[in-house]
Amino acid sequence: MAYRASAQFYDLFALGKEEELAFYRNLAQEAGSPALELGVGTGTFAFALAEDGITVVGLEQSREMLQEARKKLQKAPPEIARRLLFIAGDMSDFQLDQEFRIVYVPSGSFQCLNTRKHQLGCLRSVKAHLHKEGSFVFDIWVGESDTSGTWRRLETVSLPEGGAVTRSISTRVQESEKLIDTVLRFDVHTEDGRITDTFYDWSQLALLTVEDVKFLLAESLFQVETLYSTFTRKPWTPESDRAIFVAEPI
Repeated sequence: MAYRASAQFYDLFALGKEEELAFYRNLAQEAGSPALELGVGTGTFAFALAEDGITVVGLEQSREMLQEARKKLQKAPPEIARRLLFIAGDMSDFQLDQEFRIVYVPSGSFQCLNTRKHQLGCLRSVKAHLHKEGSFVFDIWVGESDTSGTWRRLETVSLPEGGAVTRSISTRVQESEKLIDTVLRFDVHTEDGRITDTFYDWSQLALLTVEDVKFLLAESLFQVETLYSTFTRKPWTPESDRAIFVAEPI
């Protein structure tokens, strides 16, 4: 996903991620510096970790997202900014001259790796950069997806300059290809509901099961240390909609 349309709205919709943010902040505190975030986006998680004293490198493929992150970096206090480095790169294949205590992929972004080649490439790259006692943490969505392709309204947030933007989603599953075709729509509207602009972002996400991921991890010489269903650390069950993996190198 290039996030060409949604980068400008990304931080507005990140406000509802308090539990996920607290989860990664706690893990980073337990692991220590430095941390590597794959798919750093506009830096929401990275800035929070930096506020806690963690040094973070953020890797991002989307030029638009990276631009937003660097704008925020320029405005950040010096004591925060010096702990952050944002790099353009592909999380399926990267080489950094550094080892990390924790590598994490928040907000289901691991599913942006929609081929086995890219998934294994990411895991190989992570293992090459992870401290021998480090952790690799990421989550996937395993709940049932709407296969109809109809639009579902997700949420509406106010815009700083007035008016609001509504985010909607359409998903269609390709079972045979193990893909989820996903379209995000952003309707910008006035306070009385008149739409003034519409933006779209399209992506193909990987349709993964917990067993799929366990197999990928084992093939890449990782073992699952813990498997959660929520960011409040409830254990995973087969009925869970989300699977949060904490893996360690073998």
